[in-house]
Amino acid sequence: MTPVSQAAPLRADCIADSAGGLTFDVSAAGAHEVAHLVLRHREGPEEVSLPLTPAARGRLRAALPSSVALPEGHWDAYARVTDEEPDRLAPGDMDVHPLADRVPYETRNGKLSVECRLGATSLRGAGNRATRQNGPALAREPVPPSF
Repeated sequence: MTPVSQAAPLRADCIADSAGGLTFDVSAAGAHEVAHLVLRHREGPEEVSLPLTPAARGRLRAALPSSVALPEGHWDAYARVTDEEPDRLAPGDMDVHPLADRVPYETRNGKLSVECRLGATSLRGAGNRATRQNGPALAREPVPPSF
């Protein structure tokens, strides 16, 4: 096992596509041979572990296909690149499709999380107006004010 430098936090670049897929590219020089990206549901006990595989020098990649179901809510992102507990990831560059229903974002504490919005792309109503479903509208386009 090669030690990982703790000087800088592990950082992940993310791509969220319109079909619900997510790709994470983690900067992790000197990572262990068996590394995983871990998503932990903030409001429940669910956890998803994805293998991190070499993508480029000093980079590891994990893919979360749209076929893997995630309950709605917020998921905190971690990387396990050593035999120790996973480290919380910091956000890097994010390429998010406007119709993505799994949206990576930076928390107030500067950490990486993913918001899973079930059916977000089906929330548009007639006339480009968003409809409400158990909370605020998830509009992708401005909703004109009501008078």
